[in-house]
Amino acid sequence: MTAVALTVLTFHFAPLVAHAQDFSTTVFDGPDKPVINTAPSHRIPALTQTSDGALLAIGDYRYGLSDVGGVGARIEMWYRRSTDLGRTWTDHQVVCPASTNRNSWQYAMGDGSLVADRESGDVLLMCAAGSVGNGASTARNPIRIGCFRSSDNGQTWDAGTEITSQIYGLFDGDATAIFITSGRLCQSRQVKVGSHYRVYAAFPVRTASRGNSTGVMYSDDFGQTWQLLAMSDQFPEGTVYEEGKIEEMPDGSVALMVRDDRGTQGVDVAEKNFNVFHYTDIARGEGQWSSAVSAITGMANACNSAFVLVPARRTADGANVHVLLTTVPFHTVYARNATDNWGRRGVGFYYKEVAGPDDYATGEALASGWKRGHQVTELCSAYADMMVLSDGFVGMLLEDNGRQGRSGDGNNETEAYDLVYYHLALSTITNGNYSYAAPDGEVGIHPSAFAPQPSSATPHPPFDLLGRPLPSSLANGNAPGRSSLAIVGHRAVTLP
Repeated sequence: MTAVALTVLTFHFAPLVAHAQDFSTTVFDGPDKPVINTAPSHRIPALTQTSDGALLAIGDYRYGLSDVGGVGARIEMWYRRSTDLGRTWTDHQVVCPASTNRNSWQYAMGDGSLVADRESGDVLLMCAAGSVGNGASTARNPIRIGCFRSSDNGQTWDAGTEITSQIYGLFDGDATAIFITSGRLCQSRQVKVGSHYRVYAAFPVRTASRGNSTGVMYSDDFGQTWQLLAMSDQFPEGTVYEEGKIEEMPDGSVALMVRDDRGTQGVDVAEKNFNVFHYTDIARGEGQWSSAVSAITGMANACNSAFVLVPARRTADGANVHVLLTTVPFHTVYARNATDNWGRRGVGFYYKEVAGPDDYATGEALASGWKRGHQVTELCSAYADMMVLSDGFVGMLLEDNGRQGRSGDGNNETEAYDLVYYHLALSTITNGNYSYAAPDGEVGIHPSAFAPQPSSATPHPPFDLLGRPLPSSLANGNAPGRSSLAIVGHRAVTLP
């Protein structure tokens, strides 16, 4: 078995000097009162920070209020960029105009999933596509998958490529529906085996012989090719079938959080479903999934949301830890009307302290210890995407200020939102219990210092937790006056 080491991270935690306030800006305005299937609307946020420091916000522009495959569901993805961390935004542009040909994969392109490479101007955007919806998808006539690329930090995009057969091919003809979850794709901060740092994507998948679950795949060449993450033969025990998100834990393990809406309609039993994968062979993507466990109950609709790990300092004693974040609607009434909006109302944060490997050793451990945090809005609100920004704040793009839609079909549910950007301090999100711990001088140590490298692995320069190149004065990991703690697997060792 080829020996591969994770990049070792040395932590030089220093307090962040506040130089910005919490604020919000509306990135995309929804219609005031959409009419059934006639008024365009915005949905499905995706947010990333590109290597030049700009923010890139992408969302669906839906001509008919519906998902891919719905009535009148022509969809294209719009984007705007910000060079001042979200205070102002460029005019909107279109990734690719929607076709009027229902047989084209570009008839509808929505539910975008997004990642910006930390070392280059490359940006990858994948999406659901075509005119067949997820529910109607079959092996012979599936919901399709598209892919767009940018090489200039999201300023311009290529014409796009359909990758349906490539992704469905991972299941050798057994998959009947694959839907890559919208929002942030996870790029590893530690694992680099191919041309780029490893990228992970989660997706609900239906199969003919193995049932339904949420799959995870990874790419070492920034989405040119994909492999399943240790689930070629069977799905992880207990993992539910829904939209899922990936986050990389401090030792390189892969955490999976899946929306869990299995409860009885009208009862507030929606949850999040958690699982974790530990590597035994990084290069081959081999390892073991735990059993999944659901938690964070009490709301009426789990909703698709982000899943983010933040370096932090505990307010009570100053201890350096990490904090996991997610968002959920706090509303507890599940009803299909414009007021309760299927429970999609009042989005806020949940958070969990990660003090060490025991806090994510299993799905059960990952599911425990979550606490309710700051409520962002009282309005109809739903999907959210977020990430840690280069200034130490958390940037979030949220479906907010939802208005009644589909008024003519008797359902009166909200289908039109604004996409609102929030720039929030970790102390705000956690109600003062944690603050962001600036990764000043947090560096990647070349793996060869600790274990043999595979021949396919390429050296990479030092970087901080957010992927920014380090000043040469910090590149050796020796910030003056601070000790260095290196995390190697589940071991902590002191570096000189």
